Amino acid sequence: MFVALCLVFTLVLGIWTGGVALAVPIGGIGGFIILADEIQISNFKVLPKIGETSERAAYPQGSAQLDAVIKKLKLYKDLNVPGKGKVRVLITASKDVKASGLVLDLSKLQADASFNKMKIAEKYSSDWQQKFNLSAPSLVLKKPFIQGHYMFANSISLPGLSMQLEMISAK
Repeated sequence: MFVALCLVFTLVLGIWTGGVALAVPIGGIGGFIILADEIQISNFKVLPKIGETSERAAYPQGSAQLDAVIKKLKLYKDLNVPGKGKVRVLITASKDVKASGLVLDLSKLQADASFNKMKIAEKYSSDWQQKFNLSAPSLVLKKPFIQGHYMFANSISLPGLSMQLEMISAK
């Protein structure tokens, strides 16, 4: 019930703020993959949450809030097509992507990271999601691999946007 209310609140907040939302899950635990050469992040904050994926009703995730400049964005989603293999939906941008008011729910992040004034804090709260948080005024992720489950941006520019669909054979 609590998770459902959080999702409804997030949906209403997204509609109210007039943002853009993207939610595309992948097989396994679900999710879409974000790759880049570098992501320059400001106003970073991440809180724990339990979120929905394509394969599970509830899965542990982090909900990150940030502004970002993404160099050489590559975002893809593999869709299983029974008896045919997989179809990959690939989105790229040829120039730097700029996003503000970005919310990204993710279950995996791998990168070489450099934080500026990183703060990890826990506090007493009856709400488990408020007991732990990580924040930093700025950080840089080099060669990140991110498995995301939901993305919302108040504004985003995608110069040189390209979307491609390709068949990946069954093995």
